[in-house]
Amino acid sequence: MPRASFDQLNAFVSVAEQGSFSKAAIKLKKDRSTLHRQVSDLEIDWGITLFERNGKAPKLTEQGESLVRASKLIIYQMNALESATESLFLGDKTRISICHDSSIPSSAVLQIDKQCRSQHPMTIINWLSRPRQQALDLLVKGEVDFCITLNQGELHPEKGVSFINLGYAEFKYYVHKSSPLANKQQLSMPELQLHRQFVLEDLEQSNFGQQTLISSQTSTVSEPNTLLRLLELEGFSLLPTNMVESGNRDFIALDLDFALQSGRLGYVLLYPSSAVKKGWQQDIIEAVGDWFRETCSMQ
Repeated sequence: MPRASFDQLNAFVSVAEQGSFSKAAIKLKKDRSTLHRQVSDLEIDWGITLFERNGKAPKLTEQGESLVRASKLIIYQMNALESATESLFLGDKTRISICHDSSIPSSAVLQIDKQCRSQHPMTIINWLSRPRQQALDLLVKGEVDFCITLNQGELHPEKGVSFINLGYAEFKYYVHKSSPLANKQQLSMPELQLHRQFVLEDLEQSNFGQQTLISSQTSTVSEPNTLLRLLELEGFSLLPTNMVESGNRDFIALDLDFALQSGRLGYVLLYPSSAVKKGWQQDIIEAVGDWFRETCSMQ
């Protein structure tokens, strides 16, 4: 049995979807006679009738109906294959890995991923939450492509690594709404020192994070959602506002007498040094920068 061509399958599916040879011809920008011939040749090749042509509009036969879905899948896969080969021809990578600090909220990952995938639909993006030094080691070894991490203030963080300062995100001390500290005004540092403090591991390991430790009862937590669940039981924590306040009313920022304003910590995007950035690198940088510009300008 002769194999169906891509054009024949496309003609068959388009007529089935549009319910008309004329409308399908307009959609595919072909002559109606060409579509008639392609569908007829397909029927001859397969030895079955795909459409009843007795009425004003072609109607799928039972056999034709059973083959539409499989034909659509083949067309989708062929289009995906063409997109993949075009992307590779233009220099895209098949897989990109991005390390990020645990204080980067999931909303940032979702927005950046969506923007990059819209530009590079055939590229797989891996999101890896890693401590700063481990992320840097992976970057230097070439095992990841980017790192989004807290800025340690170094002018040159690592040989062979370039960086972009992304901006300064707002941080506040938070408690759960059920906490005895939630409604207190002008809390003093000695009062806070009596309560347990939870600290994100990545923040604790940064130069600036060490300056935010207040309590003698300090617990390190690697995962943000786990930290928030622990806060439901007791204690307080310094967290980025974009992580806590995006639609979450269960946590309240503390009113402190030793801090007139909320603090800000800087973030940096690290990537391998190169004389010329590739297109996919530029798009990642732009997507990450867009989120930080939008977030930092709102605070």
